[in-house]
Amino acid sequence: MKTVLVLASTFPRWKGDSTPSFVYELSNRLADNRRMIVSAPHAGNAAKYEKMGRLEVYRYAYFYPENLQKLAYGAGIITNAKSNLLALAQIPLFLLADYGAARSLAKQFKPAMVHAHWLIPQGIFAAFLKKELGIPLIATIHGSDLFPLKNRFFRSMQRFALENCEYCTVNSEATKNELLKRFPEFKSKVLVIPMGVDTKLFSKNNVKSKFNHYKNKKIILFAGRLNEQKGVEHLIKAMKLVNYKIKNALLLIIGDGNYKKELQKIADSNEVKNIKFLRAVKQDDLVDYYNLADVFVLPSVTSRIGTEGQGLVLLEAMSCGTPVIGSETGGIKFLINNNENGLLVKERNEDELANAIIRILSDSKLSQKLSRNGVQFVKDNYSWETIAKKFDKLYSKIK
Repeated sequence: MKTVLVLASTFPRWKGDSTPSFVYELSNRLADNRRMIVSAPHAGNAAKYEKMGRLEVYRYAYFYPENLQKLAYGAGIITNAKSNLLALAQIPLFLLADYGAARSLAKQFKPAMVHAHWLIPQGIFAAFLKKELGIPLIATIHGSDLFPLKNRFFRSMQRFALENCEYCTVNSEATKNELLKRFPEFKSKVLVIPMGVDTKLFSKNNVKSKFNHYKNKKIILFAGRLNEQKGVEHLIKAMKLVNYKIKNALLLIIGDGNYKKELQKIADSNEVKNIKFLRAVKQDDLVDYYNLADVFVLPSVTSRIGTEGQGLVLLEAMSCGTPVIGSETGGIKFLINNNENGLLVKERNEDELANAIIRILSDSKLSQKLSRNGVQFVKDNYSWETIAKKFDKLYSKIK
């Protein structure tokens, strides 16, 4: 049985964690005929080693005391480093620990290949392992490792990883276009294979009885990491017009990050009353919120920290039959066929966003159409079964 070493900087810290789980979901589905070893950052009370599903997970500490590890998880490495001096200071230690753990596991388990999620830093470290130990490499770009990292130094690092990988997968056409604009010479290595959705978990359910406190409310939902790239401030500002037209509209914002304080200030200064900030929740609870919502909104923008590479939360919401609205940026415009499986609006355009929300909340026929088409779109194109088969085929090409 072949062994695959998976390198990732975002991975569930424990069962039921609110951290995005797409690396776990993919790797676990690829463990049928392989031994899957995962290397990921440690955090808080997470186990240093555990069996999670069919995976063997090793977590490396990068700062002591361990409860002060601030760089990974939460709002994401880039946002954490920009907003927290301790997190910024931990970058060199994180990089040393990340590479040290990857090298140690590679020497111990002698994998047939390395699958590096994120080109920087995991792809760089995997390229070093290939040069030293001759281990083939597949790199996967998720967006945050590409869009915001544009200077000469980062481009040289990206090029080094691309030169040394057998294949590079990207999560959307938007990510592919940005990659090939910078590095057209690697076109033959690049494949679009997005991350998927667990359509059994993310499915339509009647959850109204669980949320009696939201009875008679029209629920508008956002869920995700709270940083400036998500554009949530524009959604908050759009709520003034929404509430003028629809008095019982309520915006729920689910997520964590230092930017939450800024968003709360924006809500206060704009006198937006019908809004609630909730902590990030585990996947099972997130499914309930998707089903509760009358509309899900992802108002992402292109900012200094990047853009939306794929927009996986849109697909999760669609899979639950929730009508969706997204901004015309990054990978979102490749997910939403306007007026068919969702509504597209210009980024940072609060009036257009408000009117789109009002349309869905006021037009039951439109809402039902978007719901029906969204469920089918995800089943046809983004189920984990479909996505895992594509990665399985790619893995089989590595001899």
